[in-house]
Amino acid sequence: MKKNALLTIFACLVFANFGCDKCEDIACFSPPPEFNFQLLDKDNGEDLVANGTFKVGEVSVFSIAENKKHTLQVTTDSTTYTFTDTEIRWITGSKNTSYELRLNPNTVFPFTYESKEKQVECCTSFELVAFDIAGVERLFILQSNLFQMRI
Repeated sequence: MKKNALLTIFACLVFANFGCDKCEDIACFSPPPEFNFQLLDKDNGEDLVANGTFKVGEVSVFSIAENKKHTLQVTTDSTTYTFTDTEIRWITGSKNTSYELRLNPNTVFPFTYESKEKQVECCTSFELVAFDIAGVERLFILQSNLFQMRI
């Protein structure tokens, strides 16, 4: 009888631990960072869209893996244009890292943008693993999550 009682108590403890989700009441999710960028002259720092070198409507990010152009959001303060790609951040993994920054039909810069999902205890977050762009100097401003592309 004692043996059955001990087995029953042990079984209840095991099932109680497996049945309890320690993350059940924790609501946390950090979405991947947006890809924010500006196009600046590498010599004088002038915005290349504001000065007319490139046109807002021609600037795009093209996904090689998806074979599609991403929709960009554009904000401006009349002297600086900031482009935001919210699509690039959700496509993670090694198969979706090749892109092109298209400034006009004749000016295209291939780049890689790799992010990965990571789990820390109960929370999921994303981090940028690699960003490399050929032929462009870049500066990352952490406070505003902004890449300044100096061309």
